[in-house]
Amino acid sequence: MAGFFSGLPKFHRGALAIFLITAAATGIVGDQPLGDALRLHPGALLSGAGIWQPFTANFVFPADSVGFLIGTLFVQWFFGSSLEEFWGTRKYLLLVIGCGTAGYLVHALLSPLLPPVVHCGSTGMDVATLTAFGLVFRKRMLALMGVMPVKASTLVLILVPTLVLAPLLRGAPWPLLIPWLVAIAGAWLATAQPWRRGASGTGGGTTRTPTRKPKANRAKPSHLRVVKDDLPN
Repeated sequence: MAGFFSGLPKFHRGALAIFLITAAATGIVGDQPLGDALRLHPGALLSGAGIWQPFTANFVFPADSVGFLIGTLFVQWFFGSSLEEFWGTRKYLLLVIGCGTAGYLVHALLSPLLPPVVHCGSTGMDVATLTAFGLVFRKRMLALMGVMPVKASTLVLILVPTLVLAPLLRGAPWPLLIPWLVAIAGAWLATAQPWRRGASGTGGGTTRTPTRKPKANRAKPSHLRVVKDDLPN
């Protein structure tokens, strides 16, 4: 068992905090009136009764959403921690929380035009994390479960649509997609910066690929590990 955990990547503090806060809020108040007040309610922001909701909605799921919490754990541990190590905790948290909040803010502003849907959860932050990871580490080769090499950009193109579309396939209403699509767009704009000229990057922007070398004593994760030590140019 010790050997298994020694092969996992380090869970950095910012990504860990996102998961722990979301898990605690969901488990403790997810089915309570306080949890309901933290979610995004149609018309609440425009009426001045829920100005905090675009932010707090990121950190609470309904109490029965264990599967979503597991997804957040996976994304923040394996993908978010890599971005946090490269960017630093402050920049990483600013990006993902900002994108998640922007998504809920747009949803709240559009709520008079949409079917009434109460919305919440960290999915917006998760898809923002995956989008940024796919841009920054796009050429990095990963091994799924240690056996199937795949480019980071390819893996992200699989995971992001899965996270976004899975609720719709289970019958969820389509307005749920709005915050997630906004979060994806925000992460892409902030990371690729397509309006800038000069250095080459994804989408013609200035996405710079990592040049920092991993520490010599850093353990290789067993379930999602880098199979080429060289980082993209």
